[in-house]
Amino acid sequence: MEGPEASTITDAQTGQQETDSTATDILNSSNVPITEPKEKQAPAQESKFLSLPPEIIDQILSYVSARDLACASTTCRTLANHGYNELLWADIVNANLPTKIDTPGPFPSFRSLYVAHHPYWFLPRNKLWFSDSAHMGNLILTRYDNRRGVIEGYRVVAEKRSVQFQTWEYDSDVVIQSFTPRVRLWLDDPVILLKNTTCAPLSRRQYLHGEIRMPMPLESQHVYNSLSLCTEEIPPAERTSPDKQWPPLTIPSGNRVYRNGAVHWQEWDSRPQNIRQVSESAFRVRRWAHFRMGLPIFAAGSSETMSTYATLEPELYTPTKEKPYQGIWVGDYSDHGCEFLLFLQRDKGSVSSSSNTEQAGEESQNHAPGNEATEDGETQADGLIQKGSLEAIKLTGDPNVPRGEISWISEDIGPGGLVRIAEEEPFRGARMVRSRGHVAHIGFIDDKFLSSQLILISRDCVAHYWEDLDHISYFYRVDIDELLRI
Repeated sequence: MEGPEASTITDAQTGQQETDSTATDILNSSNVPITEPKEKQAPAQESKFLSLPPEIIDQILSYVSARDLACASTTCRTLANHGYNELLWADIVNANLPTKIDTPGPFPSFRSLYVAHHPYWFLPRNKLWFSDSAHMGNLILTRYDNRRGVIEGYRVVAEKRSVQFQTWEYDSDVVIQSFTPRVRLWLDDPVILLKNTTCAPLSRRQYLHGEIRMPMPLESQHVYNSLSLCTEEIPPAERTSPDKQWPPLTIPSGNRVYRNGAVHWQEWDSRPQNIRQVSESAFRVRRWAHFRMGLPIFAAGSSETMSTYATLEPELYTPTKEKPYQGIWVGDYSDHGCEFLLFLQRDKGSVSSSSNTEQAGEESQNHAPGNEATEDGETQADGLIQKGSLEAIKLTGDPNVPRGEISWISEDIGPGGLVRIAEEEPFRGARMVRSRGHVAHIGFIDDKFLSSQLILISRDCVAHYWEDLDHISYFYRVDIDELLRI
């Protein structure tokens, strides 16, 4: 039986809402209805495009979007046949996946696979998301499981292993805390779980004016989850309010959505009115609980939460020769546990607008022996270029310094910020550059930056020396692609 979910893909194809019956005819039927002309057209009036060889037409259609391909397939019988070409739909599906699939899995065709998960293909395409959940936040990875035919998303978690302490040869008052985290996906409790929506109840298909229920194992405990889309429109009066936008202004992004944690979500959440208003860089997850025997069984003081998730543009966390430290990292925050950060390298003189740019001391002009110093940076013997600023922005946080805030910043990791080259273990040969660490009381009260130093051990390992706290902690790069293969 043809599924009414076809109306969703029709919205994408036409840019306006259609009825379920019309959408079914266009998309989910095996034979697209084409109105035959009363009289055959004269040869002079026939389309020159249709006179091209079939393989050329397929090649041309391989460059169009899913919406345009579906629209083209409604114009005539010839293009309708081309519109069902499995190779074209396989390419469209695989364009949204980091790893290509060769079969449509549990679906009869790649076209039906695409329809089943429209318009949520941006979830596995963007793959990395972080939320505005109070203080702590959340970091999740989304992917498509072709074996089960579902789009799923799981929290990235890190666990500390055995912790050891050692003193520093350079300063015996300083304690170095070891850090060997185990980073993995928390597969027991999915955040996103989207199954075949063409088989779902009608209430799960109203993605424009409602939310999609996501059946989770937690429903056995009367806890429920749903996903809703965001509009890219931010109310004009709120465009200058940084705390009402996500992602935060500390992270460069050309796409932000509106949020307002001060009031209930029903007072500010604005759903898209048509497919063209849908943001593909953000979504929301609502979690709520039913009441039993008069007592809430979800959380103290609240029976529901609404979290906004935003993605990161790949260039922000993809390292390059000029920006070798850029990426997703995990750090040790003592009693707060492990936290995930975005290491963001900027050009010299360009730092986050929300950071305090006051220097934490006078700059040193010392250079590492054997390295080539330039006006803007320094190239080491291993080809690593040291230049510009380096910021650690929290993707997950704690009650003192929450998610979205800067954890520490070095305005210059090049020659201008160099303190010295370490000659003692365990940092022998590492560059030490001036930096400042962000601290605050619980509730992010009276926050300030303290003088500190970054120890640039390698492109995958950095240490942070808190000068006033006599403490050194480690940070390690997280391999996102490796986690997605688990």
